[in-house]
Amino acid sequence: MSSLLKYWFTHLAVLGLLAAPGCAQERQEKAPEAKSARGPRRLESVTWNSVKRELTWVISRGERDQKTGAYKPLSMDTYLINMDKATMTFNGETRGFSKQEAMNVTALLDIIAKYAIESTLWWDQGHGRRVNEKDEPAGGVTRVGSERPQSPSTVELVRRIAELERLLRDVERGRGAPVLRPAVLVE
Repeated sequence: MSSLLKYWFTHLAVLGLLAAPGCAQERQEKAPEAKSARGPRRLESVTWNSVKRELTWVISRGERDQKTGAYKPLSMDTYLINMDKATMTFNGETRGFSKQEAMNVTALLDIIAKYAIESTLWWDQGHGRRVNEKDEPAGGVTRVGSERPQSPSTVELVRRIAELERLLRDVERGRGAPVLRPAVLVE
């Protein structure tokens, strides 16, 4: 893995940890009726619309097959976050959250969007090797990083990531507010 890719993945993980507190905190404060919707759930898809600045994801609710243990989705729920309004909508209800939380999540999604754009350029430039009929890499697939100067928005993103890393270090040293880890969707 290239050092540029390791750099971005490291920062992506830090942003993920720091973007979760607002959502995790609100999840703990929910009314008791929210706990009644138990059972297996699975994240089915995530979509980032960078033009509308909306994050949408689908969660299925289902059951496990008694014999095989395989998950069988029975229903699908769609959630939407509008970053500009700092609101989350589900099932016709909209709730607000902090603008800082929206900025943190947007920074995380901007990293993914940048990776998608660079991957498109990588493909268009003919990098990598074809995969054979057995879906095995033909050997030596490499990732080529961008060597051009960083745009002002990328410089700002890197500055924000460094600030988030500093905050995380302060928290780990006991000099800041605790960071809540994101919960995993399970039974």
